[in-house]
Amino acid sequence: MFVHDKTLIVLVAMLTTIVCTGAVVLAQSKSGKDESSEPSIVLVHGAYADGSSWSKVIALLQAKGFNVVSVQNPTTSLADDVAATERVINRQSGDVVLAGHSWAGVVITQAGNNPKVKALVYVDASAPDAGQSILDAGAALPAAPGASAGVKDENGYLLLPEAAVRQYFAQDLSHAVQGIIAATQTPWAIGCLTDKVTKAAWREKPSWWVIGEFDRMINPELQEKMATTIKARVTKVRTGHLAMLADPKSVTEVIIDAAKNVEAGMTVDRKTASKGPTAKDTALNIPVSFTQPPESSLESARAVRGPAGVVPVVGEPTAKIIIDPPLADSLAAGRVAIQYRAENVRIEQVFGRNALDVSPRIGHIHVTVDDLPWHWLDASGEPLTITGLPKGRHKVLIELVNAAHQTLDYGVVSFYVPVRSLTPNDPKVDGFRKLPE
Repeated sequence: MFVHDKTLIVLVAMLTTIVCTGAVVLAQSKSGKDESSEPSIVLVHGAYADGSSWSKVIALLQAKGFNVVSVQNPTTSLADDVAATERVINRQSGDVVLAGHSWAGVVITQAGNNPKVKALVYVDASAPDAGQSILDAGAALPAAPGASAGVKDENGYLLLPEAAVRQYFAQDLSHAVQGIIAATQTPWAIGCLTDKVTKAAWREKPSWWVIGEFDRMINPELQEKMATTIKARVTKVRTGHLAMLADPKSVTEVIIDAAKNVEAGMTVDRKTASKGPTAKDTALNIPVSFTQPPESSLESARAVRGPAGVVPVVGEPTAKIIIDPPLADSLAAGRVAIQYRAENVRIEQVFGRNALDVSPRIGHIHVTVDDLPWHWLDASGEPLTITGLPKGRHKVLIELVNAAHQTLDYGVVSFYVPVRSLTPNDPKVDGFRKLPE
């Protein structure tokens, strides 16, 4: 009887183990993944910012169940920022996807050599090679207009004036958010500009890159050139320099794509990384473009119907606005008439995000006089006319914007009005009115 009871106990224990094991397997199958194999995400902020610049991406990644840590870099030197980043990397229990914004592209290029780091994600960033600084990496093409907007203080640190934050750093964010960014920015040591990478992690680690097409801090064309050099998978978004705040969903999707590759144990062949999707990409549900079977004898739609009237904007030449000085004859009478023309943009009365994917681009202008807190838009394509300005010096900011009011290019016209325009109070006279008594 004693032996029988002992046997029964053993059987019950075995059944309990089987049931518990099955529950674990079932739990994993419901979640769709093994949590232990999922990499941690380490986010690194750039110059003039702090770890909160990743706040929107953090929330989206956490909602997907990822372990996320945002580094708080001192931005005092490349060595200091790399040390701060490595402390965070070393605290993670498994593999790491390392993402860096702006200056932090240089940081992750160095810190990414840590063996825990399995993938690199660059966001509006720079990726120098060994022996290069951020200045060296940017020497190949003209700098973006905001690249030199930082002002050095008496301690040798750079800060962005609030006007530069609004015009270059965060031009596509709300006025309130721009103010917060200006108030909370971290001073950037000027020595960081010449600190050099000793070993470029992208030479051994697979890389992804998010390029804000309207970035005014790091030239988007330069970013595309660097991304090609490091064989990165490129995603272009219609944002300025702070893509992770302006379009956090797209940035998050790129980071998750990198994490999926790490989780699947994938690596990138440096010789073929830029040649397009593979069978493994399809297995991971990464979008793969359609290719007509080579044996097909069907004529393409383009061959039959001609070029499409609406095509993606990607690859179009840079949009530009060319502005003439005010017409002298009109200005002498107190009337400001400014002619301008746009290149690679059609001035049309069409608005909204659905118009962003057409080529040539559709846009209009925003006009701001003397730094007033408001502006008006014009989509006529005709010369800009301003009347009623008081005698004295004035300036007009003319921004070329797309259909979603995101700035593509701009110019500032400064001039002197010799006399306020005076004409009889006749509504038939082109905008001229009698000077108020």
